[in-house]
Amino acid sequence: MAFTSSFGHTFFISIFGPSIQLEFGLSHTSWGTVYLIGTLCSAIILTYSGSLIDYYRLNYYTYFSVTALIFSCVFISIISNYFLLIVAIFLLRQTGQGLTSHISVTTMARYFTHKRGTAIAVGSLGMAIGEALLPFVVVLLISVIGWRLTYFSSSLFILIFLFPIIIILLNNYQDSFFEKNFNASNKKENVNGQKPFHSKSFTRTEVLKDFRFYLMTPGLMAPGIILTALFFHHLNIADNKGWSHFWITGNYFIYSISVSFIAIFIGALIDKFSAKTLVIFSLIPLIVSLLLISFSWDPYIVIIYMFFLGASSGFTYTSHPAIIAEMYGIKYLGSIKSLLSALTVFGSAIGPVIFGGLMDLNFRIETILIYFTIYSVISTFLFIFALQKKYNYGY
Repeated sequence: MAFTSSFGHTFFISIFGPSIQLEFGLSHTSWGTVYLIGTLCSAIILTYSGSLIDYYRLNYYTYFSVTALIFSCVFISIISNYFLLIVAIFLLRQTGQGLTSHISVTTMARYFTHKRGTAIAVGSLGMAIGEALLPFVVVLLISVIGWRLTYFSSSLFILIFLFPIIIILLNNYQDSFFEKNFNASNKKENVNGQKPFHSKSFTRTEVLKDFRFYLMTPGLMAPGIILTALFFHHLNIADNKGWSHFWITGNYFIYSISVSFIAIFIGALIDKFSAKTLVIFSLIPLIVSLLLISFSWDPYIVIIYMFFLGASSGFTYTSHPAIIAEMYGIKYLGSIKSLLSALTVFGSAIGPVIFGGLMDLNFRIETILIYFTIYSVISTFLFIFALQKKYNYGY
């Protein structure tokens, strides 16, 4: 599901940007506005659609989401005007970055209680694989068959290759599986004379009344805002630094490798020390990457930059969902995680706009990157402050 979500993520859709702009006669501002509107609408709807995973069978919910993603890929390949393009972006963001990735993370965090960190990390490898392989394939296909047939081919790939695998994996799914694992987890801890890990599972309403959630929100949104902005404007950064476009995009594989290894490493550490202990460090690699790209014009810094950028993604992919499960329980995790997913999608919508808007106001790119660094540092301190108090699952 993490790999399948690639078809609705920014890194994938942005590859089609120049072709879409050319065919529809869109300026950079117009294309950015289309993307912003579609993504914001997706973030709003996701708070509801994502919560439904708590109330419907996982297999039916998954089948519907994947089918909707297939339809979205077909839809964007046949649209004919500006307004339908907004609808297409909304559908791709809702079904791709929204529901399919939401299912991946929520399922791993909910069903794996004692190895939650490792489970989330393993699931996130699908996204890293997508980021490593799909851009090259898409660029090649667009040059040969055009952007419309390429997106249509994506729908066929999901239908013929991915959907059958998903059906097979969910073939023996039972409604009682979650309850059995949850009860077994509590019984095992009681045998050892310890209090069950979750004496209370928070509802989304209760989470929204918890001040700690608001303290953590800037940090939870930071990767969505900053990483999306960076990837959206990497070519502008390259032009500013005097680097070739091929050089900066050609090193994306380093990012993907870093995501994979760091996610697994952090997942194991979470299993040993808890997400609460580690999440306060989750933005450190992002801060390092921003500082590197801010102060260096050496093209070889891109290699180190991509490593730390990938480390940031691997760290946050694993620790942010885990901290939500640890703090608020797993019974209503889908509803709560949908709120986090909506914030992430919202951040990915405003990040490129903030970056581009500041460039239009003649801010130097280095200055913008420093602003992002300051935001990340402040968010880190807010994480620390939010997690100082001991957890109180029963109020």
